[in-house]
Amino acid sequence: MEALSDTDRDLLRRSIREFLAARWPAEGAVERSGETQTVTAVWRGLADQGLGALGANMAEAGLREIALAFEELGRASCPAPLLGAVAVNLAFATQQSNAMGALLEDLHQGKASVALALGAFDGDPSAGKAELRGDALSAKLAFVEGAQAATHFAVFAGEGIAVATSDAPGVTIKATPGLAVPSLSEVTFDNTPAIRVAVPRETLADIALMVRLACASRALGAAQRSFEMAVEHAKIRKQFGQFIGQFQAIQHKLANCLISLDGARMTLETAATARDGGNPDWRTFASSALAFAGPALRTVSIESHRALGAIGYAEEHEAPRHFRRVHADLARFGGVQRARAELAEFLLGPAS
Repeated sequence: MEALSDTDRDLLRRSIREFLAARWPAEGAVERSGETQTVTAVWRGLADQGLGALGANMAEAGLREIALAFEELGRASCPAPLLGAVAVNLAFATQQSNAMGALLEDLHQGKASVALALGAFDGDPSAGKAELRGDALSAKLAFVEGAQAATHFAVFAGEGIAVATSDAPGVTIKATPGLAVPSLSEVTFDNTPAIRVAVPRETLADIALMVRLACASRALGAAQRSFEMAVEHAKIRKQFGQFIGQFQAIQHKLANCLISLDGARMTLETAATARDGGNPDWRTFASSALAFAGPALRTVSIESHRALGAIGYAEEHEAPRHFRRVHADLARFGGVQRARAELAEFLLGPAS
């Protein structure tokens, strides 16, 4: 594919950032994240800008653009349901069925939102597995994002994806509070009517890997914003009669954070560029990016938190939500341990 120019990508970033600044202001993000109607409204606005169709045509907007959008969502701490939308677009863009065509149309217009469950492709054995017998879906799945506001669920099940509506019989949603805000959920399907769409296992694995990169990019956006706040704080906070930014200990920490941020961004962009350019080794680049970005972004989050001092502990402040986002996203899908295991298998061969 012919990649978008840097100018086009800058315009895309600016457009998303300006929209979120107007429709999802930082000072109200904590309260708004728990309001289903507000999240739905911001999702419709993002869909109007074309983000609901990300992944539908990788020749126009590829993984680099998907990662950029997630980075901006992380920076704004916005829980828009883009993860499910991207996965469904990637999987169903070439499907000819009327049902999937109608779902994609509603998704692109912001009328539908999809909660994604990777099941056996999640990488965390606690995520659960799904079984589809005929048109009946049975599963108990954990770590499902955006379940509370979703109109549909897309569940990876065997050699395909099962799609069920959120109001279908047998669907039970239980919030599981933790680091993520809004909370991830445990979703149970008890012989729930679902539509099965055949998708090759290799394609499912590739979509799951792109989802992992998207979440890492969202963590990058959150870590970047935390770092920027720490730098601004160091310029105005005084201790022992001078600005804390004048202390070498603070300077060294923030300098190391900047190096880690740049390194994480470069590895993630390299993996995305490899995927968009058709490089057959893009999966190895992706595992490498995840293996590096995980520890790097966690370190940035922790050091920024320390530089902010007591402010970093005030839940009404912007800082804690970014700390939560970084750690929640990087712990998912098997985390850095899974990425390192994938690299070990590539370099050394499968474990005996």
